[in-house]
Amino acid sequence: MVMQASAQLGKKNPPVPANTPQQQGQSSLQLSAPANGTAPKIGQSFTDPESGETPNPQILGMEIPLLDPASDTMSYNGGKFDVGNNALVRARFEKYLQQNPDDSTEAKRYRKKMNSIIKLTQKSARKAREVGSETLVKIGHTLYDMNDYDGDAGQSGNLASAIASAIAVQYANRDRKRQNEKLQKEIDSLVDKTNMMTNRNTGRGRQANASVGEKKSGAAADTTVTNTFKIAHNTKKITGLEASGIKNDADSIAATELSKINFQSTIVSMLMQRRFDHALLGSQVYRHIFRDGDTTLKLDNESQAAQLFEGGVGLPPTVNTMATIASNMRREVDQNMEAVTNLLAQNKLADATQHLIEAVAVGEYMQSVATFPVEGRRRIAEFWSLRRKALTTLNARDYAATEEIARKMKELDADFDDSMLTSYCTGRKYQSDLHLRNAAKALKDGDDATFNEEITKAGTIWPKNPNLEKGRQELEKLDKQDPVRDEFRTLVSRKEYRTIYNEQDKFEVVAIDAELKKQYKEAITLIGTIDGMLEQLEVAARQDSVMGPCMAYEMLMQRGMEDARYKDDSRYREAVNRFALGAHDFVKALEDGKACEARREYGSALSNYLRAQCLYPRSALAGEGVTRVSNIILKAKF
Repeated sequence: MVMQASAQLGKKNPPVPANTPQQQGQSSLQLSAPANGTAPKIGQSFTDPESGETPNPQILGMEIPLLDPASDTMSYNGGKFDVGNNALVRARFEKYLQQNPDDSTEAKRYRKKMNSIIKLTQKSARKAREVGSETLVKIGHTLYDMNDYDGDAGQSGNLASAIASAIAVQYANRDRKRQNEKLQKEIDSLVDKTNMMTNRNTGRGRQANASVGEKKSGAAADTTVTNTFKIAHNTKKITGLEASGIKNDADSIAATELSKINFQSTIVSMLMQRRFDHALLGSQVYRHIFRDGDTTLKLDNESQAAQLFEGGVGLPPTVNTMATIASNMRREVDQNMEAVTNLLAQNKLADATQHLIEAVAVGEYMQSVATFPVEGRRRIAEFWSLRRKALTTLNARDYAATEEIARKMKELDADFDDSMLTSYCTGRKYQSDLHLRNAAKALKDGDDATFNEEITKAGTIWPKNPNLEKGRQELEKLDKQDPVRDEFRTLVSRKEYRTIYNEQDKFEVVAIDAELKKQYKEAITLIGTIDGMLEQLEVAARQDSVMGPCMAYEMLMQRGMEDARYKDDSRYREAVNRFALGAHDFVKALEDGKACEARREYGSALSNYLRAQCLYPRSALAGEGVTRVSNIILKAKF
């Protein structure tokens, strides 16, 4: 029967059987014959245990794509994605922009044929709905003819094969129905014959009782036995014929259910592939082939699939629903394309690009999308390229480049809202500069760890921050500081603090190291204190040429005893020698007193200390010597 139906619809063999609707990019539908004589339940849905979200409604195991215009997201295959920022959508959209419009003569002829057969299915005359009617035959011939068009991708052939298979089942059911009618006539005939023989047997029995001849009675008995055997044979034959009729009815029901499943699978497969013209055509042809009024999809009423279908699109799970979805999708795509044309006329490239993305993502194979002019594609491709670069530079954190791209997009589309993009870039640039400022402060404070941390943060936020070049230069300086640090450590070990003080600008960079910073500050403070003290002493010495040198010498000696580092300074030693020369007698008296005291010549020592005290009455050193030696003499502690 399938071969007869195929021959009637067209001579070409279908490329893919209707009962295996496996299309590019879609999973094949697993269909099998019912094991118990009932149609299998198909369709599966689930709730994601991790997210708790319920996916879109599914038909025959495949999900219906739903576009959320509020967020520009498409829900499909268990996930949600931004139709303008999804890798797959971007790739297909960019490929679409680079293609020429499909407005060839062959394409126009293809779309004209599609529109014509869709209109044919809208006929409601009884003749057009009969099995093998001229309408279905014309649709089948047209679909097989359309299958040669490259842009069809074999969809028309698949639908034609599904129609041929469904018609073949209808032919088989019609033949079984006619066979059952013949069986019923034969049963009726056998019943009539059986009733006649039963009546004859009953009549002959009464005749035999009334007769008086033994010979005549024997002949009647033989006839009765023969009729009895015929009645039993007819009864058995009637039972067999009735069983054949019941089997034919069961086969017709099972074949019809499987045929519906196969046809529904084909329609859903086309709907999932966004072949909305074919899905709409198939849904309308379905009602022409299956005239029992049952268009319900074979879903378990208690399953989540049925509930999701009703809740997701607000419609019952029927073939009519799929026709409605396909029809609405066609309308939405056409309206999007109309909006694209109008927006381009107003030079609103951003909105036009977004509408075109949605149209291509949902209805890539629609006529209005395929025939979109090349000039419009070029303008949108230019704007789209800038948008893609903006996303790329934003992901690369090149905010200056992003702002420049936003400026160019604004030039192409005066209504383009770049506020969010530029505000984000400005904020991130400020954050990077703030970390650089903190890094500079840490460098000044000698906090090496904080400096490295802040520089890293600034570079992470904005790798191409031009101010990072200054930071890099500072880092280069730090890299060059190893010889300076080594020289500084050498000077410290030699106690050459005066050299560090004289070249403090050179050695300032060692402050990045906390330990060296402390030593650096100590050296600078020490020499600064010495120089300040010497300047004051010089002034005092000039004011009083007699007492001044004595006072300066004694103060220097006291500082040297308090802090041994004073004696390591060359200028300190030079000042001591110079003031000692100006206060020669005072210094000689102190030194002689110390020498005599060391030799335990306490009388001579006391005499020298007293002489020094006379030369400089305010001398603490002389006073301490007098007190110390006097105690020794008075207490006789020689």
